[in-house]
This record gives sequence, structure tokens and C-alpha cells, in this order.
Amino acid sequence: MKGNQNAPAHVGLPVLSVGVMALALAAGLSFLGLIEKLDGLLESLFLLKGLAPPSISLGQFELWSGSALLAFLLPAVILNIPSLWRRLVLWGFTFALTLAWGPVMLLAAHKPEIGVALVAVLWSGFCTIFYTTNHVLPVDKAPSKNHGAS
Repeated sequence: MKGNQNAPAHVGLPVLSVGVMALALAAGLSFLGLIEKLDGLLESLFLLKGLAPPSISLGQFELWSGSALLAFLLPAVILNIPSLWRRLVLWGFTFALTLAWGPVMLLAAHKPEIGVALVAVLWSGFCTIFYTTNHVLPVDKAPSKNHGAS
């Protein structure tokens, strides 16, 4: 089934919807215990031999508020950028930057509990890119040809 490219696009409602869906997915995976397994896997990947395991855990407020910030800001920015390749680059860069916080947290003796943020970035980026492929956004519309004509 092809998307309706002429469907009117909005920005506010998709940002809200995508952000809530990304956080709900992260909460569900956390409830199932999969986020903890992802965090453990990331810790084992990032922890170098000879370093002591981190002892400080990130607070739940900081973890979820930072993830919520990513879940809502990423779609807001993606929906205001023209062209698919720019959107994909932004999504990939945001994921890489979020993943890069793991080693930084280990160096600060914090457990790299970035699984929630990674899920939020992956899902919000995916949903937003999917939305942009099925709608013509205001930023993608061609400028008027009558602009400046007498």
C-alpha cells in the first residue's frame, strides 16, 4: 500500500504522538526487564579490561527526563528539516551521540544506563521518518512561483 503523498501534514500532533509512543515502548521494555539486559550488554562492551565496574547508578528522574527530551525534540527537529537524507543523517547522528554517552559515563564511574535513551531515539526517529515518507510537510513544499511577480 502506497502512502498518500498529498495528505496534509502537521507538526505538533506527530511530535506529541511519536514522543509518547517512544517513551511507552521504552517503559514497556523496562517493565519486561529488557532495558536492564541492554544496559548490561552495553556495560560489558564499553568496560575495558583493568577498569573497575562502575558503582554509581544514574537516577531515574535524570534517565527518563533526558530520554523524554530526546523522544520529543528529535521528531520536532526532523519534521522541520527538508529532504529525507538530511533527516536520516540527523537521526543517525543523534543515535551515535546517544550511544557515545556510554563510555563517557563509565569514565565518570556511572553505569552506562543509556538503553532507555537509545530505544527512545531509535523509535522516535523511525516513526518520524515513516511519517515524513507518507506526508508532504510544509518544509518540503516548493516555494510559490508567483513570489516576486508583478
